[in-house]
Amino acid sequence: MLVASFKTAGLVAHFDPTTGPTDHVRSVKPSETACGHYGKLAATDVVLYREAGGLRLRVGEEVVRLDGSVDVQHHVVGANCVLAVGQIIKLRYPAPPEWYGLKDDLTPFAEAEHFDLGLFVANVAADPERSARIYC
Repeated sequence: MLVASFKTAGLVAHFDPTTGPTDHVRSVKPSETACGHYGKLAATDVVLYREAGGLRLRVGEEVVRLDGSVDVQHHVVGANCVLAVGQIIKLRYPAPPEWYGLKDDLTPFAEAEHFDLGLFVANVAADPERSARIYC
């Protein structure tokens, strides 16, 4: 399946849910649809994607089904963010530099989750309607 880069619009990578993302990144073709997003948090590969069984989150080698049974939290601690997924995963990473000017950003509809994959994941997981409709 194809997953879109969270950081760079228009880029996709091939992703195999059993082995993880590949390093082969290319431009998306107009006829293609991505079934998720990928990026790095704390130097760890993170992929939010949908497959036949539902919405999944892969963090490193751990795969978690996001069906509402696992608590996904995002917290800001000083200059860092923490993404916690149940009792299994806890990633601490620097707050995105884009956050620091966000309150003064004149771009319409700019949100903090547009710059932070961890916050995006937590927001999607916290909203059952959004979780149900996102991706393929």
